[in-house]
Amino acid sequence: MRRLNAAVVVALAFAGCEHSAPFAGPETGSDRPFAGGSPRRITFNLGNDRAPAWLPDGSGFWYSFERVDRADHDRCLALLPPDGGRIVRMLCDRIPAADDSTDAWTEPAIDAAGRIAYVASSSRVGDVAPRAGALVLATAPALTSDRVVATLPYLGSDQAFRDVAQLRWLGSDALVYVAQRVGYVAPCRGCALDTVRTGVELATLDLRAAAPSPVVLPGTQNASSLGTGESPDVIYYTLGGDSRVFRRELSSGADSVVHDFASAGIARDVQVAGRRLVAVVGGNVQFAFDSVLGYLVQRDGGGMLHLVDLSSGLDSAVSAGAQLFRRPALSASGTRLVAEAVVGRSADLWEFELP
Repeated sequence: MRRLNAAVVVALAFAGCEHSAPFAGPETGSDRPFAGGSPRRITFNLGNDRAPAWLPDGSGFWYSFERVDRADHDRCLALLPPDGGRIVRMLCDRIPAADDSTDAWTEPAIDAAGRIAYVASSSRVGDVAPRAGALVLATAPALTSDRVVATLPYLGSDQAFRDVAQLRWLGSDALVYVAQRVGYVAPCRGCALDTVRTGVELATLDLRAAAPSPVVLPGTQNASSLGTGESPDVIYYTLGGDSRVFRRELSSGADSVVHDFASAGIARDVQVAGRRLVAVVGGNVQFAFDSVLGYLVQRDGGGMLHLVDLSSGLDSAVSAGAQLFRRPALSASGTRLVAEAVVGRSADLWEFELP
């Protein structure tokens, strides 16, 4: 119970404060990208850059970045133009009282009205596990008046804690996400703890409710990724250890397989725009029972980016060579793709222009 109480305290702090105006990023000297061509690296932060999410109109994308200029290594949200370049806007927890903690804002999701839903967590500096967190909604244009939608982590039906990842909007009234289980294991005796995240199921939150409660989507056990579809009634998803991508109509619960990457390996990180589907396939990924944690885990060190034409079923490789990627974000036009390039434990963002 102490963990839940801490979550409530942090969530109330999020709800009760007005964040100061987002501060400007360091001057880069240019509004243009650092490099041209495709693919091209578009973030050069010495820390981790993760979880890109496009604005619905394709005019830019938000992502989460690690602040290496601060001892607490906070994670903030930043908005970049579609080609990269200078940061347009930055959102951080800059309350002076929080300087002794690591405050991480990540998993941004943006709706047509400009609202941002994201996950905010707080931990003591140097700790592996956060003390608590919340799923927060910020309203445009100021993005300073926050609503706490849910406290995190929360208890699932199996009495195990759940966290939120791959947050998506379903129209303007609901959110859908991958509910994850988070474990901490040491890869060797005396080694530092590793954070192991694995998908448990998909769940929705109805924002029209005063206190939204997660609703699990049946048949999504071990869900590993999630993409929204052509309407708020359609989602695409993948399962741990599986090479298939599924399409579901939420109103009927009907599932269909839209593509199988059987010869290429395990599929995850699915995104769909129009008749284009992008996924990460194969690479450094394993799905197996973890005897230490006591449950099935998908460990993912990245894979190859694949583009599928849903009309013809044609599958083509977007990335080539030894570089591995995670968490692609496909623009609504289907012509731009931003993804995390994995280098050891760190990640930078790269952009691909799709034909």
